[in-house]
Parts: sequence; structure tokens; C-alpha cells
Amino acid sequence: MPRTKRKNKSSKLSIQKRWCTETKTENNMEISEHNSNVAQHSSANSIFKNERVSMQEKSVLEQENVADTYDGPSYIIVDKNALCDIFKYTFCGSCNQSTLKLEFGHKYGFSHQLKLVCKTCSEQKMESFTSSRLEKKSNTSTPFDVNVHAVQAFLAISGGHASVEKFCMFLNMPLMSSKTFNEINATLTQCTLLLPKLC
Repeated sequence: MPRTKRKNKSSKLSIQKRWCTETKTENNMEISEHNSNVAQHSSANSIFKNERVSMQEKSVLEQENVADTYDGPSYIIVDKNALCDIFKYTFCGSCNQSTLKLEFGHKYGFSHQLKLVCKTCSEQKMESFTSSRLEKKSNTSTPFDVNVHAVQAFLAISGGHASVEKFCMFLNMPLMSSKTFNEINATLTQCTLLLPKLC
């Protein structure tokens, strides 16, 4: 029996492909079905995404309400100039002059020493830190609450000290030293600091 030539086989197949409408319509139907599945999937994804966004917005609002009722320390970011302007027109109780000035002393990470001084009578009215210290657990120096929370936050977002540097740079605020960051990180890993839950 003689072998058929390859050329004849391939030409027959190409003719069948060209003129066979069944395969074309089947392929078209498969493509249109695939497109409709993709469209349904993307619309379902967008609905799911919208629901997820609304749930996140709801949780943010709930967190804001919780922050208002929380008794422990909570923090806001304040411009130093705005803070100093509060005392610009406040009268001193001793000399009755509006020359009270807020001065910034030592800083320990994100905690700053504040001094309220009258420039006329040179009397210091108040001295305080912007954050309280945690309870002393050992002989080591007790860290400030704001520093512990900041380190926890940057570690939770997989940041580290490099992220702290960027954060401080963009807000034009003094940098928490890597020494302070590492000391608090070491203390947190030893689980000697038990912080209250914020939620």
C-alpha cells in the first residue's frame, strides 16, 4: 500500500480548518463563555473589594470611638509651633504678663521634656514629659510608653529602625536613636514589658 504524501495530508487539514464552521463557532462560543466568566469574576471581585473597604472604614470608625473612651495613654501628632501658640496669650500668675513660653528640653526617643517658663519673671511654671514612663520592672532604665508603642508599631509593619528614620524625616521630627530602638526591641523580645491592650 503506497504511503500518502505529507503535503496532501497537511493541505487537507488546512482546507478543513478553513472551511469547517463547526470548529470556528465552538471556539467562538468557548471564547465568549470565557470572557463572560472573567467579567463575572471581576464584578464579584469589585463587589467583594467594596465590601472589604466599607468594613475597613467601619473598623477605623470603631477604633476612633474606642480611642476616645480609652483611659490609658493615647497620642496625637502636634506641630511644635501650634503647641507654643497655645501659651502665647496666657498670662503668668506671678507677674500678670503674657510672656509664657514653652521650651523643649531633653528628648528620649519620641518623648520630649516640656518646660513652661515665664520670660518676664523667669519663673518655671511647669515641667513634664510628653509621655509617661512604664512601670519599672528591673534595674534598667524604664522606657517611655510612646517609645515602646512606636517600636511595636514599626516591628508589626515589618519596618525596623530604617522605617523610623524615614517616618521622622518626612515629619521633620527628631529621630529615635537606633540604640533606643534596639534596647526596646530587646526588652520586647524578652517579654518583660506587658502593655495594655489598645482595642
